[in-house]
Amino acid sequence: MEASKLATIAKMRALGYSQREIADEIGVSQPSVAYQLRKLKGMAAEGPRDEVLSKVLLSGFLDSLTGSALLRFLQFSPEEEEALDEGDGSEDAIYY
Repeated sequence: MEASKLATIAKMRALGYSQREIADEIGVSQPSVAYQLRKLKGMAAEGPRDEVLSKVLLSGFLDSLTGSALLRFLQFSPEEEEALDEGDGSEDAIYY
């Protein structure tokens, strides 16, 4: 996926948009957005979250304010991570 689309996904999700809204905005399917978000969170889980944030910021598509929101998005508690694994039946939970 293009870096600009990936940055848009990260930015919109950090700002609270649903996966469906993001997909409609950038012209891809909702499962594609979900896949990219999983990849992004996987990168954050494997290495320092600051490094993931830096990569997205350095792409030139996010400002520092949105970057702060993205960093919060990448930081989730064990309870939140467990909820992601279990899902709650909602569309977003299914594809996290």
